[in-house]
Amino acid sequence: MKIIDISQEVYPGMPVYPGDPNFQSRQVSSFKQGHICEVSELTMGSHCGTHVDAPLHMMADGATIESLPLENFIGPCRVLTVPFTMISEKTLMEMNVQPGERILLRTDPHGKFNSNMHFNPAALSMRAAQYLAQLPVKLVGIDSPTVENIELCDGEVHRTMMNAGICVVEGLRLSHVEDGSYFLSALPLSLTGENGAPCRAVLLKNDDGE
Repeated sequence: MKIIDISQEVYPGMPVYPGDPNFQSRQVSSFKQGHICEVSELTMGSHCGTHVDAPLHMMADGATIESLPLENFIGPCRVLTVPFTMISEKTLMEMNVQPGERILLRTDPHGKFNSNMHFNPAALSMRAAQYLAQLPVKLVGIDSPTVENIELCDGEVHRTMMNAGICVVEGLRLSHVEDGSYFLSALPLSLTGENGAPCRAVLLKNDDGE
């Protein structure tokens, strides 16, 4: 069994969505200071690095992160390379996206945004979000910090998919992954009442390719 990590590393100075809190780590106890163990205090935004959005993120009466169905985050998925910064309905139709699928959208196949820490502008068009909601799919993941068009940033792409029960995973790391079918595990932390949570996302593939 091959395990492929598709999560971002979390560290001080890592890139975050513009305006979000930076990740910080403060040592509380350490061996060097004569303590019996190492303990750190961590400060971070709820949408730091690879993370899951809860409906509450974009809807005042939306569900919180701990209430989302875990089965949406575990199961078969497909990694799809999309050739455009703005992902269209036509592109998804050409990739034969099916109802009930989990799809991970690979918009940065050469890892240029991971390597230079610039903001990845890839996003779903409104028509693409509506198409996925009509199917609907179980989960949409993307290797940019948000599925939303940052120039509009009105939340409609999120709300369209979330109202259809689609789970959203953002900030994936997919440049080292080939297109194809995998088994996904991308469980969010169970943070009671929160609008989102970091997750450790991995893909599993048998050694025989299945």
